[in-house]
Amino acid sequence: PDENFAREIMQLFTIGLYQLNQDGTRILDGSGNPIPTYSNNDIKQLARVFTGMGGGQVLNMMYCPTAPEFGTDIYCLEKTSPMKMFAWAHQKGAKSFLGNTIPGSNTYTDATAMAEVDNAVTFLFNHPNTAPFISYRLIQRLVKSNPSPAYVGRVAAKFANNGAGIRGDMKAVIKAILLDPEATSVSAYSVPYASKLREPFVRYTHISRAFPK
Repeated sequence: PDENFAREIMQLFTIGLYQLNQDGTRILDGSGNPIPTYSNNDIKQLARVFTGMGGGQVLNMMYCPTAPEFGTDIYCLEKTSPMKMFAWAHQKGAKSFLGNTIPGSNTYTDATAMAEVDNAVTFLFNHPNTAPFISYRLIQRLVKSNPSPAYVGRVAAKFANNGAGIRGDMKAVIKAILLDPEATSVSAYSVPYASKLREPFVRYTHISRAFPK
């Protein structure tokens, strides 16, 4: 099993590196140290869930005359087509990560193997870290680089429940980010660290465009 995606889906796209309070601040242990959200064993177990995923469509049969199947050269694949599950390559047995156990099986169809992926993604989506982690980073990209814990908490609450019992309603989340008092009030921008830091490449591009060729 390739561990890269298992690590990245947790570290970058859902729960992050450390356990968080709902306002985005880190939960600390008795010694004042942050608590990791996952271990290397969690990565190994989650990686097993994603085994069997492959390219869904061959780009050009002229260069790839065999039928599309898992393992086809990546240069032959249509990169915009969703990946698909190939049950024969999905690792058998139970998978346990972050306290979540997927019972597994000794025989799989494409559908039952893909159901394990859905199970894992749903678990990460509902993890308590996901709302503050995603909210904090969306605020950074859209409004300011150093949002206050209160701001993060308000947005995370909207991620958890849009007011109609729906989790992860991104329209409601973006609206909460852009219309929050910390984003719209003049007083919020009076503090020195309230602005949005340009990413290095954007800053470099801006400077380059300011000078003649």
